[in-house]
Amino acid sequence: MKKQILTGAESFTEIIEGDYFYIDKTMFIKELLENRGKVTLITRPRRFGKTLNMSMLKSFFGIGTANPALFDGLQIMEHTDIVDKYMHKYPVVFLTLKNVEFANYKASLDGIRSIVSEVFQEFLYIYESGKLNERQMKVFYSLFLGEPAEDELQYSLKTLTSCLHTYYNKRVIILLDEYDAPIANAYIEGYYDDMVKFMRGFMGSVFKTNDHLEFGLLTGIQRIAKEGLVSSFNNPLVCGVMEDEFATSFGFTEEEVKEACKTYEMSSNFGEIKKWYDGYRFGGCDMYNPWSITGYLNRKVLDNYWLNTGSTTIMQDMFSKGDKALRDDLAGLLTGSAIEMSLADGITYPQHFNKSDAFWTMFLNAGYIKPCNGAKAGRFNAELVNLEVRNVFERYAQDWFNDQQPAIAESILLFIEGLLAGDSAAVQNVLNDELLNNPSSHDFQVENSYHMFIYGMLVAAAGEYAVYSNQEAGKGRSDCVIKPLDRAKAAVVVEFKHIKRLPRKTADLNKVLLEEAESGLEQIDAKVYMHDLKREGYAKIYKYGIAFHKKVCVVVSG
Repeated sequence: MKKQILTGAESFTEIIEGDYFYIDKTMFIKELLENRGKVTLITRPRRFGKTLNMSMLKSFFGIGTANPALFDGLQIMEHTDIVDKYMHKYPVVFLTLKNVEFANYKASLDGIRSIVSEVFQEFLYIYESGKLNERQMKVFYSLFLGEPAEDELQYSLKTLTSCLHTYYNKRVIILLDEYDAPIANAYIEGYYDDMVKFMRGFMGSVFKTNDHLEFGLLTGIQRIAKEGLVSSFNNPLVCGVMEDEFATSFGFTEEEVKEACKTYEMSSNFGEIKKWYDGYRFGGCDMYNPWSITGYLNRKVLDNYWLNTGSTTIMQDMFSKGDKALRDDLAGLLTGSAIEMSLADGITYPQHFNKSDAFWTMFLNAGYIKPCNGAKAGRFNAELVNLEVRNVFERYAQDWFNDQQPAIAESILLFIEGLLAGDSAAVQNVLNDELLNNPSSHDFQVENSYHMFIYGMLVAAAGEYAVYSNQEAGKGRSDCVIKPLDRAKAAVVVEFKHIKRLPRKTADLNKVLLEEAESGLEQIDAKVYMHDLKREGYAKIYKYGIAFHKKVCVVVSG
């Protein structure tokens, strides 16, 4: 039966009581009990159900949770031993820091004060019970009013666990959602060190050596490494995107997506759904983006749902601030190559955007890249996750390219006119005389740089045609394809070749480049890259081989 999809809902109680669309993730409860540490950190990309799962845990474990029938018919109820021992048996404190996004440190602290005040209001009955001592009551009331000093705010969760333990004579479960959101925002706004210092005290007080704590669970996007922010919590269990624990608890499995598509009568488009929203790899499991899937099921339109919901400042910065090695890797990702990396133990937000394992670990955790071929340890290759992520990379690459190349706009148009007319001489002349040697052009060193440069020009000037890079075609992947929206016009296939070094000092550069460019044409034929264009109805197709060495090129066409 089709149920209404309540976009943006993150309250388990609201979704279940309203009988809205919900994919059952209650087995997360069982897995957490079987695998948790005293303190557990689970990192996943944003909008992957972290807050909803935390809300579900509160509804299950929490003493006095409203509507005990919330879990009727859900998978966890089949495990009566867990239900009898744990359901509604613990005081639970749940708070999310995802909306602590303010322009300065003071405003952020005020935001956290407000969140903590709301939590204390939830437990006002224990203040009025007469069970707390005088000191507990004094601090409780200050936190309830939202007026604590900074040091009292840092110890607020520790204070609350003490009060709840006194009242219930049971240790407390702490659920802290999106713990790293204030830190990520502080990096963007320029008060990173102050916020890290505060959060170390705020979390350390409750998660380190706290006799009132039953267990703690944190969720976030990154593991922040700076000055032991997480590692100081008495050996916490850290479960990142590469670990097997909780692999299917966040996001949707392929079986879950297929079943949802069947319910909403959208199975016929499953192949496109997979291209757009699949590709996340948690542990050994292939997962789909839940925010994008529910957006698509609701609107029935393939769109960039996930990447339109949060800040991408750091992604933008890597194009404008990244060093050359980083931009070469970005060019590789956009043109279908993989980057090589290994996992860093934790990240500090980069002050300098340079190529490093820590930088790529940040991107992996954020959900922009994934390990290739199921790699899980050591050094491994990583690539863009899916078409949705690729789209936003292209958008920021285009913005960056436009900013870099205003002086050569006219030459870019001449270059494109030549390509679409099948005029290899014109294309070669414009490249050699104007584009490759313009002072604003790249310092070309690797094939990805040339590929990205050409691709960037085409995308920047795209109007009545679409541009594709490294798209599956025939028996392989073509470097670049141009498809006019009007199929009566000519389409274009381009294969790039890069010569790092001449075979010998006396070699004829033009001859060597000509041979390489011609080998590009041969590859287009051998790999039948034009097959799909012909099948799509393009009557005229131009193919090009372009060979580069430093800032010189030779272009041949066929």
